[in-house]
Amino acid sequence: MPPAIRILLCAAGAIVASLLTACGSGSSSTTPANIRLVNATSTSLTLSLNGGYELAGIAGDNVSGYESVPPGTYTLSVAAVNGSLSSSPQTLGIGSAQNYTTLAYTRGNVVYASTITDNLAVPVAGFTTLDVANVSPDAGPLNVYVLAPGTNSLAGLSPSYPSVQGLSIASTFAAGTYDIIVTGASSQSDVRLTLPGVVFGSSQVGTLGLTSTSGGTLVNGVLIAQGGPAQFYPATQARVRVMSALPTNVALPTVPFAVAATVGTTALATAYAPNPNLYALVNGGSAITALTVTPNGGAAFSPTIPAGAFTAGQDYTILVFGNGASAATTFAVLLADDNLIIPSQASVRLVNAAVAGGSGVTMYVAGTQAASGVLEGTESAYSGVTPATAAQVVLNGGGYNQSTVFGFVSGSVYTVFLYDSTLPPLIFKDR
Repeated sequence: MPPAIRILLCAAGAIVASLLTACGSGSSSTTPANIRLVNATSTSLTLSLNGGYELAGIAGDNVSGYESVPPGTYTLSVAAVNGSLSSSPQTLGIGSAQNYTTLAYTRGNVVYASTITDNLAVPVAGFTTLDVANVSPDAGPLNVYVLAPGTNSLAGLSPSYPSVQGLSIASTFAAGTYDIIVTGASSQSDVRLTLPGVVFGSSQVGTLGLTSTSGGTLVNGVLIAQGGPAQFYPATQARVRVMSALPTNVALPTVPFAVAATVGTTALATAYAPNPNLYALVNGGSAITALTVTPNGGAAFSPTIPAGAFTAGQDYTILVFGNGASAATTFAVLLADDNLIIPSQASVRLVNAAVAGGSGVTMYVAGTQAASGVLEGTESAYSGVTPATAAQVVLNGGGYNQSTVFGFVSGSVYTVFLYDSTLPPLIFKDR
């Protein structure tokens, strides 16, 4: 897990400056300001300003009242009441007679806090005003679509809030009931969150906050009414893909085995070694209901299905490996994919699906050890490596000794896939 990184809505260049709190600013006015906490975690939190002014013991998925504070520059921190979580301190400028909302959420074992100025104008009757705060350091830029209920396709539609990273410009539209779909900015099919039947009232003002999930790609939502309550929308889906290391058919060595999986009632795309298929959305809490391996020209068989349900907000890989001769010698395991980014570094893991025996495989990237003792059918922890256009990747152990050269990009996540005991690994970018 990378070190805690402070993500602020008032970070330079992150969002439209006129919509933010003024970081580090102060005021000589004695007119007080007001600040409150929206706790989008499952743990009771306390917000402190300079260790003095406090919003104490705010329960998870709840909103505090406003605390009146003199204008000035403060050190803001958020911590769990039980001491299990804490944020990095951040400097916050409080302006005279202003209202502020601090949104707190968890990323790994750290609380993150972002503060928004509650300064949107109330629209006329029959209309609602909304902006979007994408405060996830992992999701990247997001498109947000506000749609008529029951809209089944985004084809030909433009996002209501395009490429949001930080705080968007506010938009005013007719009050009513809408579906909200959040996607990655580069693809309409890259759905990150779906909120059906969201009600926007007349003369309502609010912010849709989007926060990180455990997997790093999907997002949670919270709809915060300016000066009012909040509705919490945690992710309800997980993302799953299949990755195969099964050998090619002896008679037709250029044609790999086909691997098909169904999660709940969702059939995943067929996977062929060594490239994984694309992630597919499945319902949180669902499990693998079918797993079939079909040799080219041979009879299909089903290896033992890994047990366990998929946690909403998490990414997973179903790894299939072995010799592919029969169900008894073909294996499947679930890997939890950590697609959280490591700022200023590339995040890399090793998946060993081909080399058995010994004490496992060790991986070096540009001369630095990034994984050690990775046994067959397992994955290493993720490591941060220095970005490079041509980094030497060396794997050895268990009789395996191969190397390759690869370019790693800062803020991206990679899997080094050892899929054949006689070939160099395949390296692919997960995000």
